[in-house]
Amino acid sequence: FTEPSAVFDLKAEYAGADIVSLTWTVSNTASNSYMYRIEVVNGISITNLTSCVTKTEITELIPGTLYNFTVFAMTNNGETQGEGVSISLYTKPSAVLDLKAEYVGVTSVNLTWVVNDTASSSYTYRIEVVNDTSVRNLTSNLTEVEITELIPGTMYNFKVFARPVNNMSEEEGLSISLYTKPSAVFDLKAEYAGADIVSLTWTVSNTASNSYMYRIEVVNGISITNLTSCVTKTEITKLIPETMYNFTVFAVANDGQTEGERLSVSPYT
Repeated sequence: FTEPSAVFDLKAEYAGADIVSLTWTVSNTASNSYMYRIEVVNGISITNLTSCVTKTEITELIPGTLYNFTVFAMTNNGETQGEGVSISLYTKPSAVLDLKAEYVGVTSVNLTWVVNDTASSSYTYRIEVVNDTSVRNLTSNLTEVEITELIPGTMYNFKVFARPVNNMSEEEGLSISLYTKPSAVFDLKAEYAGADIVSLTWTVSNTASNSYMYRIEVVNGISITNLTSCVTKTEITKLIPETMYNFTVFAVANDGQTEGERLSVSPYT
């Protein structure tokens, strides 16, 4: 048998975490009788596969790992093969799992996540930090990160992508959205205290504070009441004369749940 023509135009049509699809071309009239040997090499193993067409799907690969694929055309006896052509690429990393906010503060958030594959010790991670006005990217060599310099009381979307050592073949990423805590209320004052009414004012100083709501907790010895205000003042009525009250004010982010640090004042009516 004469040596088969060389394979050319070898391409990876798809590269996933544990699967790669290859295609190639052979141009001569005898090529419809060829078989093809596909040599699959990573740093620790060599595997040989065969195909009777000019494409193959290679499975059971290790995520986030560099592979070299070499394709040889062979004549029907399987003994005479042509010149091989190679392509090297990384499989995609495994997906990021179990992304959590371990801590949410006023200007910082601590995230943790999990990646389950044997190559993950070599990964780096890209963390995309998005709010309504900005996008920034951070990196981490660990499955955790502390993100600082955030705006208080603001919704952020955090998306984590695993990257193998070539920093190119990212997986799809996993997201979590949350609000940072609002800034603390300060300078809480009882501007007026009457027999059954108290007027409170307070201050909050940050750029997101115009979107805050405020929860006012009204406590005396026998009852607890919660009121809300969309401005930095409130008038509390129907109080009991000559009674000590504790008024605690919390700034609340737009989700209606994430509260900042409290501040209290305890006047008598």
